[in-house]
Amino acid sequence: MEIRILELKLRNFKGIKDFTLSPEGRNVNIYGDNATGKTTLMDAFIWLLFDKDSKNSSDFNIKTLDKDGNVIHGLEHEVSAKLDINGKVVELQKIYKEKWTKKRGEAERTLTGHTTDYYINGVPKKKSEYDDYLNHIIDEETFKILTNPLYFNMQLDWRKRRDLALKICGEANPEEVFNRNRKLLELKPLLMDKSIDELKAEMIARRRKLNEELKSIPYRIDELTREKFEFDIEALTAEKKALEDKLIELKNTKGIDYDFRLRAIAGGIKALESEVKELELNITKEIREQLNLANESLADIKKSLSDAIIKMNEAKHAVDITKREKERKEKLINELKQEFYKVASSEFSNDSTICPTCKQPLPIDEVDKLKKEFDNKKEQRLYEINELGKSHKRDLEELISQLDILQKEYSEAEKEVSWLKELLQNKEDEIKTLEEELKSIDITRLPKYKEIQEKLMKLYKEKEEVENLKNAQDNSKEIQDIESRIATINKKIARAELAKENEERVEELKARERELAEMVAETEKVEYLCNQYIITKAELLESRLNSKFRTVKFKLFDIQINGALNETFVATVNGVPFNDLNDAAKINAGLDIINTLNDYYGCIAPIFIDNRESVNEIIDVKSQVINLIVSKDKELRVEVW
Repeated sequence: MEIRILELKLRNFKGIKDFTLSPEGRNVNIYGDNATGKTTLMDAFIWLLFDKDSKNSSDFNIKTLDKDGNVIHGLEHEVSAKLDINGKVVELQKIYKEKWTKKRGEAERTLTGHTTDYYINGVPKKKSEYDDYLNHIIDEETFKILTNPLYFNMQLDWRKRRDLALKICGEANPEEVFNRNRKLLELKPLLMDKSIDELKAEMIARRRKLNEELKSIPYRIDELTREKFEFDIEALTAEKKALEDKLIELKNTKGIDYDFRLRAIAGGIKALESEVKELELNITKEIREQLNLANESLADIKKSLSDAIIKMNEAKHAVDITKREKERKEKLINELKQEFYKVASSEFSNDSTICPTCKQPLPIDEVDKLKKEFDNKKEQRLYEINELGKSHKRDLEELISQLDILQKEYSEAEKEVSWLKELLQNKEDEIKTLEEELKSIDITRLPKYKEIQEKLMKLYKEKEEVENLKNAQDNSKEIQDIESRIATINKKIARAELAKENEERVEELKARERELAEMVAETEKVEYLCNQYIITKAELLESRLNSKFRTVKFKLFDIQINGALNETFVATVNGVPFNDLNDAAKINAGLDIINTLNDYYGCIAPIFIDNRESVNEIIDVKSQVINLIVSKDKELRVEVW
């Protein structure tokens, strides 16, 4: 798409009373002294399109001031332009007016606000319609980028600049990075299922975790080696054995080993108790299996019911939304019908044929012209209403069809929810019946259970008798001394065994320390390769991006001392950052950028170059150029070329 200015008119705009610029799509040099209105032309053009000035500010005064700086009231401030858009002429017009109101009880009118009238090809439009029309052609930010050489680098946020530049050069895939730096091929298998940023983050987290464990090992070794116990375990074990033999001899003067008998009785009790549990499990096994299956089925039904309710609610929500949209469309269609009848029945007013100044009838040819304009506007509006009505009707038919489908889906979802609720209730009843049946089982009535209980009673009685016989012989002073000595030996043996275990654990920790050091080194290597990958990718992107520009080069990344990359975006010319360039170099750099962006956006728009006198020669551009040049001319002078 190509946009060229055919004509630009200003009336009472920022001090310019009446001025017409007619380049007819060609390049223009506009000469004038300071404060003669050169920049005002650019402000007017931008205001006409986007309600802002050339500095991207919406808070600026467009009214004409007197010599004392006071606003001259009662004026209409107007900007209009004829544009050639892909060979089609489009006329835009915007009029800014004061609104004066006479309040009740007051003799004079007062200024109560302002209004703005919008026109496209002479047809009045609402602000929203006017803005939508322009946005359909080109959005505001893109237009400013393509029309002002300084906008991209001086007014656009650097992150937006950077995002746009990356879109221009495109993403670099891993194979391109590997081809540029073959040393990075070690990363290839690691990047099969994750991005480079994810891999680097994983390595950093792993390294931190490994280092934490590595740092803790010396402290753990110190704790294990802090105390040492040097005992002869073999000698202690032999002494313990002799004391235990002596103890058995003292406790079993009749040759009876009471401890052995107690262990045998305990084993018999345990076996009988196991028989009771097994008996209970065998009797209730079938019911418990049924209960488990029923509970699993219940969980599945609840899950299905929950999903079905969500599906039903979503269907209901979709039906409600579609109904509201259908009602809204029907309302819009009715409103358009009413407006169509109103416009169709409107007639040319004879009052328009009377001159408002002299109160005399207008000439016949003037009246015919007014009638023709009225009929054209009426016909145009009826056409617009009819087309809009057709569009709304198509939408309504689609909504009705869609609503029928959605209501069927909602009805089916309701049936599924009802069926699942009934199924859930049946399953809960089944579980309740099985639980009651399980509770009603009483194994105490079984002959086998009674037989086991009788055997248990005999063993408990025998245990009590053996314990009484054992206690009768455990009260001697000698036995107590031996038991005390055995307890002391057991403590020494335990401490010695602990010391031995600690020595083994220390060796394990030292081996782990070496293993962790190797793992940290491997992780740091992968992390380093990740950084090199990112740097290589950055160099690749910068190279690809810079190949698209004639003089401007861009820096996308800053490499830190630690090898990390920080995102940045700096335009340079011959290595000099844009902000440090002189005015001429800045303008040519901006034009170079616009040339590339013309291709990217597929759009060419008029370029305004302010302070053009500061540039001896500009690079070739595809766009229409409006040069604003400071000269000694006291009034604006225009050269079209």
